[in-house]
Amino acid sequence: MRAEITASIMCADLLNLERDVKALEKAGVDYFHYDIMDGHFVPNMTLGLETICEIQKRVNVRSDFHLLTKEPEDIIPLLDAGENDLISFHYQATKDIEKCITLIHELGAKAGIVLDVEDHYEVLAPYIEKIGFVNLMMITPGFAGQPMVDGMIEKIMNTRKWLDSQKKHEIKIMVDGNVNYERARLMHKLGGDILVAGSSSLFKGDMSFEESLKTFEEYTKHRALY
Repeated sequence: MRAEITASIMCADLLNLERDVKALEKAGVDYFHYDIMDGHFVPNMTLGLETICEIQKRVNVRSDFHLLTKEPEDIIPLLDAGENDLISFHYQATKDIEKCITLIHELGAKAGIVLDVEDHYEVLAPYIEKIGFVNLMMITPGFAGQPMVDGMIEKIMNTRKWLDSQKKHEIKIMVDGNVNYERARLMHKLGGDILVAGSSSLFKGDMSFEESLKTFEEYTKHRALY
């Protein structure tokens, strides 16, 4: 089974945003990945909630909300999300992980925890009965186009092995940061189920969105864990 592709909307042409989101919908992307930043948890700020709501009105694509904010429990109730959507928050961003998960479930969405490069996957242990996915950061979050941190590819494999050892085969792994086509092949083989496509691939500008997604499909159609 191929990897699902979630398009990082912060990497789109913001002056032609409607054009890009409609083209991505037509091309058949699986999700729109919305990075919501507060300028505090990370120094950058990107799309606001009103802009995201306008995108959701114009296209029929599942939403993948990535909260890069302090106290994400304050943001979650404001999201327009449902049963086909994903919402993830950073492990270090809140003092009440259980509350964040509960709020996500109240919306009907799947809850995910984001692990930064320094976070070990075993911190997920108290929550694996309640989450649907884990988002593994390959870079220090906040800005697009950063190089991958050493050792992150192996973290995908080790996280998958650990989840399987806990009999949590259904928990998916999202991979976020520096996902180009060649890395996508390896990321998928080692356990990555959902790949965040941004400036390294989908929005690189060297092919159409249709061609890019076909390339991802070709590169990730085989799975050989570990």
